[in-house]
Formats: sequence, C-alpha cells, structure tokens
Amino acid sequence: MFARLSEVVLPVIIGIMHKVEKLTIKEQRAQKAFLESLEVTPRKTKKPVVVAMVGLVGSGKSTVAKELAKHLCATVIEGDVVRVFLRKEDEKYEGMRKIAENAMEEVVRQGGNIILDSDHIDVKKRASLREKTKKLGAQIHFVRTHINWDIMVGYALAADYRDTPEDFFGGASSPYQGDAKTKGAIVKTREMWRRTPHHYKWENTGGGKWALKKLPFPVLAMIDTTTDKWKEDVRKIAKKLLS
Repeated sequence: MFARLSEVVLPVIIGIMHKVEKLTIKEQRAQKAFLESLEVTPRKTKKPVVVAMVGLVGSGKSTVAKELAKHLCATVIEGDVVRVFLRKEDEKYEGMRKIAENAMEEVVRQGGNIILDSDHIDVKKRASLREKTKKLGAQIHFVRTHINWDIMVGYALAADYRDTPEDFFGGASSPYQGDAKTKGAIVKTREMWRRTPHHYKWENTGGGKWALKKLPFPVLAMIDTTTDKWKEDVRKIAKKLLS
C-alpha cells in the first residue's frame, strides 16, 4: 500500500526539488557532449512517448531498447553512455539521471520519442521521470526485461570487453589488474550481484532459484530475453504504442 502511494506522492515532492537541482561544471560539459552525440528522428505518434526500461544489469534492456527504437523511430538515451561522458570528465555518476532527463526534454522538444535505457527500479528515479514527463505532456510507459539467471551470467562472462573509455565495463576502474576482458566480466558481475535484491528474491524450493519480485507499479510489458521470442514481443509493444 505504501509503495503504491509513493508512486503518486513522490513526483510532487521531487518536482519541488528539481527547482534547486543544478549540474556541476564537469556535468554540464558531459551533458553538452552527450546531447551533441544524439540523433533525433521525428516521432510517429500523436503525443510524445517515453518508454523507460526496468531490469537487472545483463537482462537485455539495451537490446530491447534498440529494437523497440527501430519500430517507434525513437531516440535511445543510454545511461551507460551518459556515464562514459561523465567518466571522461573525471566526474562521479550522480548527475546521470539529471542529464538523461534533460536529454529527454530536448529530444521531445525536437519532435522525437524517447527510450530511456537505464534501470528504473528505484522509486525516486521513477518519481522524477513522472514529474518531468507530465510537464512535457508525454505518455510514459515502463517495460521490464528479464532472462534466465545462468544465461545472463554466461553472457556477462563471455562478452568482449575492451579497456577503452567507451567500454563502460571494460574501461571501469577495478583493483583487478589482469586483462580487460576478464576485468569487464568482473565489474559487470559485481553490478549484477549488487542490484539483484532490487529485482529478485531467493526461493529455497527445488534446489533454490531466483524469482522475480512483484513490482509496485504497472508495466506495459514483461519481456523475457532468454529466447528469440522477445523480438515478437517488441513488435507487439510497438504496434500498441503506434495505434
């Protein structure tokens, strides 16, 4: 009950906080560079549409976001890309949400739709987004991605990470001093473990398994990226949003 009430009350409180929220000089430079990297495609919907992803690291958020963007002609705002621009400025990641929301506003002003490719499991992050989209007159929808746990970890370990600033995980700082591929897998797996309690609960039945937690807010769709069926699910979402 309290969780559902927060979905309604928090946007009002967050709206007041937005009035005093400012970016640092480094965050402003990162935002400028990020905005210059975006390409805006005219939307196919009558009203602006904002789709916000929800899902654990490695669950397929980015893959689904990019595929959905093709059908909607939407601009994808990738949280990890924003973080890379902040990293290049030697700045912490606290400004990521603000920069992503500012980019969303700019894309909407230019006549585009938005897909926010970062995890919106945090209630304050959702509240901030609801308040911003309301002012923009945009429709907001949440799409949740999930995948078989073993497959998710397998992908994380097998990915081709590179020790470059553009590779979010491979280019991250870590006490591990080995090759970039292994370091990237370590960092990504660490983030999976850190954020797992937000998305999953452990059920000690049948040998034990991670089960998805029930969300306190509605989602437009639940997409299982374990098999290729997710592509058909994305097409259905796009059809629904374009109708």
